Amino acid sequence: MIKKIQYFFPLFFLVCFIGKAQNTKQKSYIAEKRDSYEITVKNNLPSIILSSAEKKWIGDKDDRSILGNRINYVDSFERIFDIEAYSISPNNKKQKVGYIGTGDREIGEVFVHDMKFRYYNFSDLEEGSQTYSFYKKEFKKPQFLESYYFKDFLETKSSKVVLKVSKDVEIGYIIQGNTNNENIEFKKETQGDFTIYSWQMLNTEKEEKEINSPGFSYFSPHLIFYIKNYKNASGTHNIVGNVDNLYRFYTETIKDINKQDQTQVKEKTAELITGLTTDYDKAKVIFDYVQSKINYVAFEEGMGGYVPREAASVLQKKYGDCKDMANLLNEMLRYADIKSNMAWIGTRQNNYTYENVPSPIVDNHMITVAKINNKDIFLDATGHYSLFPNVTPFIQGKEALVRVDDEKYKIITVPVIASDENKTAGKFKIKFDSDVIIGQTNLNLNGFVKTQFLSSYKETTDKNEMLRNYFAFFIQNIKTSNFDIKNDDLSQNPLEIQYQFELDKWIKKTDNQLLFKPILFFPYSDARINVEKRKTPVENVFKKSYDFEYEFSVPQGYSVDYLPENFNFSNDFFTTSITYKKVNNNIVINQKMAMNTLLVEKNNFETWNVAIKNITKQYNQNIILVKK
Repeated sequence: MIKKIQYFFPLFFLVCFIGKAQNTKQKSYIAEKRDSYEITVKNNLPSIILSSAEKKWIGDKDDRSILGNRINYVDSFERIFDIEAYSISPNNKKQKVGYIGTGDREIGEVFVHDMKFRYYNFSDLEEGSQTYSFYKKEFKKPQFLESYYFKDFLETKSSKVVLKVSKDVEIGYIIQGNTNNENIEFKKETQGDFTIYSWQMLNTEKEEKEINSPGFSYFSPHLIFYIKNYKNASGTHNIVGNVDNLYRFYTETIKDINKQDQTQVKEKTAELITGLTTDYDKAKVIFDYVQSKINYVAFEEGMGGYVPREAASVLQKKYGDCKDMANLLNEMLRYADIKSNMAWIGTRQNNYTYENVPSPIVDNHMITVAKINNKDIFLDATGHYSLFPNVTPFIQGKEALVRVDDEKYKIITVPVIASDENKTAGKFKIKFDSDVIIGQTNLNLNGFVKTQFLSSYKETTDKNEMLRNYFAFFIQNIKTSNFDIKNDDLSQNPLEIQYQFELDKWIKKTDNQLLFKPILFFPYSDARINVEKRKTPVENVFKKSYDFEYEFSVPQGYSVDYLPENFNFSNDFFTTSITYKKVNNNIVINQKMAMNTLLVEKNNFETWNVAIKNITKQYNQNIILVKK
């Protein structure tokens, strides 16, 4: 399924990395950007023409991000024309751009697409130069309109979007993103047979993508608009604007699929479920087959970005994208007599609901929803190492538009997986050997943590090196050896890692004392948020928890002089505890933690930091042993 990418953000990434060097030159800025849409009815069909104009003032002429422009478009659905671009020097010398080229966009794992761009570069820019850019875009399908993001990769003096809408067209619109501290001026007026809508922001800061930020739709102010219906000589025709119309459009895109002979699909299903008696076991073996044997290859060419390919073809070729895998999975489940349906869904990158945004922009993904033991199971076969019946992390909490039949649908919210299901648990038996501690560990990984580990472990050739690096990431100066892995499969059983370790520089010795830090794993020790600098929310991939038991054998000739006090802390984001006790000649420490949120909004940064401060303070506690 096509993922609509806003035009200015790919340019932002360029300036983000290039702009790290110190630069005392005056910063460039966008003096004005304006997108004007004319939405009418021509030849009995909707006509949508965008006129996009932008004016920049040039500060640092060596800043590569301002040397040219790039206009992205989807060839099947959009047409670019009337491109005009020129610069004016500080001496008022006008210079038109020379070459205007066309290229194919490079998009991650997308194998086939018709996403293109027009591009050009300005020449002989100086500080104080101004650049002017203009183009028109025709939207060939009225369902596929764009969002307008008010902010850009440069500071912007004026950012404006205008909709000139004919009386024969009804539109809907909504402002999304964080607008709490933003002033967007809205106007609506009538000019003859047209209604003019306009939104304008003045003096906007440049938009920034920070590490662990959610999608831009969460925080960057933007306008989403869509055509509800239009009138022509034959009457009123619905486009989108409500979920019924959106579903009707989606249903139209899949009405002609699976017309090929599906004997192979049926036979493969029968082979997979041979000897299995429960729907759960049948669904698991089918799901594991599809996610393991069908290679994910994205197709986003025209309606091929929306229409699933034949299930028989996907099975035969052994590759497909999300909708192809959802279709094959759905067909195989049905041949196994398991109730299932395909569903449209937006990933967490899209912060929209169907009620607020009843437009194709709400969705960028497709899954299968099966009914097993009277429970909805959300199956996303693109995960590759997902553990049935778990969802994938990036659709947690999102609404799924589930097909029932050509007329009926259901909207079901995908559950957010609790932290306890994504647990890292371990038991450490530790003893002292001169100035180092040595021990053996049995570590269990569950849920998304197991999936995350498998995605690295299964894809690497030097597995021991990968394991050594994995633990070195959590504990400095650790040396690990003698690894034994169990349950490195797609079962719900915890993945077990048994290993031995040696930890240097962990003990401080005096003449009669031995000091050491008993906590070896430091979850979230580096997770403090810089409240002064951070502008965007912080996103966590999934909720997770930890449960560690450390058993230290007190060395001969020593006794326990000091144990830290037990620790408990809980707030909206964390629940954690650490307990210390002496059991015979051992010291047993239990460390538990649960992180219980997917998103930390800016107004909650301080609350998050209070938790981090309290937690990390405990990581520095020492146990003191004294010679007898």
